[in-house]
Amino acid sequence: MNFLSFLFLSCCIYHLGHGVGLHGFHFRGLEEPQSLDKAIQENITEAWIQQPLDHFNPRDNRTWSMRYLENSRFFKENGPILIMIGGEWAISKGFLRAGLMYELASNHSASMYYTEHRYYGKSKPTNDTSSRNLQYLSVDQALADLAYFIKTKKKDESRRNSTVIVFGGSYAGNVASWARLKYPHLIQGALASSAPVLAKLDFNEYYEVVTESLRRYSEKCVEEIKTAFDEVEELLYIENGPQRLKQYFNLCDVPNIKSFNDLAHFGSLLAESFASVVQYDKVENGRTKIASCCENMTATYLGSPLQRLAHFVSSKDKCLKNNYDKFVTLYRNETWNQSDIMRQWYYQTCTEYGYYQTTDSTRSIFGSLFPLPYFTNICQDLYGEYYNRDFLNNRIKRTNMMYGGLRPDLRNVIFTNGDVDPWHALSVLQDLNAFSPAVLIKGSSHCRDLYSDSNTDAEDLIRARVRIREIIGSWISS
Repeated sequence: MNFLSFLFLSCCIYHLGHGVGLHGFHFRGLEEPQSLDKAIQENITEAWIQQPLDHFNPRDNRTWSMRYLENSRFFKENGPILIMIGGEWAISKGFLRAGLMYELASNHSASMYYTEHRYYGKSKPTNDTSSRNLQYLSVDQALADLAYFIKTKKKDESRRNSTVIVFGGSYAGNVASWARLKYPHLIQGALASSAPVLAKLDFNEYYEVVTESLRRYSEKCVEEIKTAFDEVEELLYIENGPQRLKQYFNLCDVPNIKSFNDLAHFGSLLAESFASVVQYDKVENGRTKIASCCENMTATYLGSPLQRLAHFVSSKDKCLKNNYDKFVTLYRNETWNQSDIMRQWYYQTCTEYGYYQTTDSTRSIFGSLFPLPYFTNICQDLYGEYYNRDFLNNRIKRTNMMYGGLRPDLRNVIFTNGDVDPWHALSVLQDLNAFSPAVLIKGSSHCRDLYSDSNTDAEDLIRARVRIREIIGSWISS
């Protein structure tokens, strides 16, 4: 999964929902799979396991309680263990009662688990989210949490010889592939869906893919969006232009043309609405989200391209929170906020990944307002001057060195990506070897392979799931 400046659609800019996926300032996430069998929920239990706060410091004996969910309705002795790995969200029951992993559990008499990532949901290792305490929020620690969890579960005699397969989507897809890389004696296979395993500071390719995914539907759509963003930038620098933009978009504040960060924040919020549509594209009410978006942006009866853009991204009921200083004040707050995880997630991007979705590309249609310095400014403004660009560059180099970037030395990992999804640009798109295939799914978006088949799914997506089931089935039976 925005791991980053990030994504997505919802006019309530700071409202974050539960779900799977890399996200931005108005993240909505992927919906949980839905089951028609209401009785399934009764088989799911919530439990907790004590984890070391720091797995790598033997002098630190502090522990914390990690939450997980379990469904063992299909399990038979020494049947496989299937684990959905939680990412930057609060876990819920959907993937334990429907979806691809659930189907595999049913067919192979497996027990299912959903583990919650440290610092997200109810899994709170420290008293607050100060920068000092966030030092324990890293993928190294999260991978050790997963290994510790598996070792604990396999103490049960009935699971001692169980094959372990892990599943992850978006950032959790990274965790899935890296768990197999680092703990191959505990994990026999992994499905890494939409996993951006290459850490990259300036992820300008993100909006290039958004542009091309929109262009596939309509060249006219792309032209009108570009015109709209050009008109926004023109209005910023004419008399009363910022005030007019406030009115057009129902902004909470007039854009401050003297503030680079304020203008960048505004531009990024507008672009994220299109990022959300493309990243989470699927059929709704008989048409794809991209089709609905482009129909709005080419509807001349809604006025000029600028007016259509305002119609698309704004809400009459709630003003758009566009002020950078207020944003920074909100996410400097170090107290726990269970419904909003941006402080934690952004910390991960500032210390391990980057992933900043900038306008530093001539092939983007979303203007020029949010180049890389905007995102690196956020790191320092939220966590301190220490978290500067040089620090982040070094940390990104470390991530790619530790985990292999696009060429990890792996067996028994499936990398799946949709070619519509902007995150596929940082994922593995070619087979690593005969045992670790890359499956690029035409016409599919972020993490769609983790769900069950639907009559609205593209044929390539249906075929991809068939292949995934066959490969994982072979791992279990070997």
